[in-house]
Amino acid sequence: MRLKIPTLIAVFVAFYFLSHSAGWLNRPDKNLDATIFLNHIVNEFSGASFFIFLFDTLITYLVFYLLYPNKGILITVSLYLLIGIPVMIGLRFVIEEIILFQITGHHNYNMKHLTLKYYVFDNIYFTMYYNFVALSFFGVQYERFKKLKEKELKFQARNAELSFLKSQINPHFLFNNLNNIYTLVYQQSTNALPAISKLSDLLRYMLYQKEDFVPLTREIEYLNNFIDLQLLRYDYIPEISVNIQTDIDASTKIIPLSLIPFVENAFKHGDLKDAQNPLTIKLEVKQDLLVFKVDNQKNGNRKDATGGIGLENIKKRLELLNPAKYDLIINETTNHFYIELKMVING
Repeated sequence: MRLKIPTLIAVFVAFYFLSHSAGWLNRPDKNLDATIFLNHIVNEFSGASFFIFLFDTLITYLVFYLLYPNKGILITVSLYLLIGIPVMIGLRFVIEEIILFQITGHHNYNMKHLTLKYYVFDNIYFTMYYNFVALSFFGVQYERFKKLKEKELKFQARNAELSFLKSQINPHFLFNNLNNIYTLVYQQSTNALPAISKLSDLLRYMLYQKEDFVPLTREIEYLNNFIDLQLLRYDYIPEISVNIQTDIDASTKIIPLSLIPFVENAFKHGDLKDAQNPLTIKLEVKQDLLVFKVDNQKNGNRKDATGGIGLENIKKRLELLNPAKYDLIINETTNHFYIELKMVING
């Protein structure tokens, strides 16, 4: 939070002007002649009281600015009441009733009012009246500062959580695919080297993209590479139907790595030998809505002892980056698994 002394001075001048001009204009014995009014305002702003109350306003603002954020309301208000107000009353008395009296020969207060009790109580009123400007100004500034700080903290927490979630993706992805490549190498399959090349390309994409959103065309390229990598590890022709729209605007963007967990899950748990129920992957864009579907039969013999890191991960990332702009449907039975993701991708 920054000091805003010039702005506070401008606010105080406006407040002082309204206070003194309104009171003067409402007096029935005053002529509304513009020249008289102007002279009245000039006298008010050139008097010692204006500068004393302005100085008091600035000091009060500084007291709250320096103390309140660290010391809290109790200590700040106590110091203001026990030290700030008495000092300002004493300062006004010394300037107006001693120094200026020696120069001009005139007291600011009528002599009959120059008693300790009257002077103190009268100036407590004036001090509190003008300090209202400082306190209101600081209150508004501090509330705005707190809201911005809370927003910044939420933003930092969101980024920290996203970074953590992204860090989970790579080990999870690498763990599964290294196992697949290990099997290909062990079997001395001719698909081993192409699989390593595909994995290298995929890891490059995962490691070096840092944006919250990437072109959908780029994500689709990653998705196709992943599917090709998965197909290399089978010793039979998998039953799979892939229908991915290709005529997509290059400016269309999506959350990176948001489609792969669903496809990865289907390959890990799906039965790809059933020609009547093939693994189906479909992606299409309708105006500003992306519709992504994955449908597969489940293979009851394939269990994932590490748990569903990928699906839970993408759910959290969707909530953080695209709240209220997506709809995820997951239907799972003993033998079947289906997901449908609808996501607003523009606007």
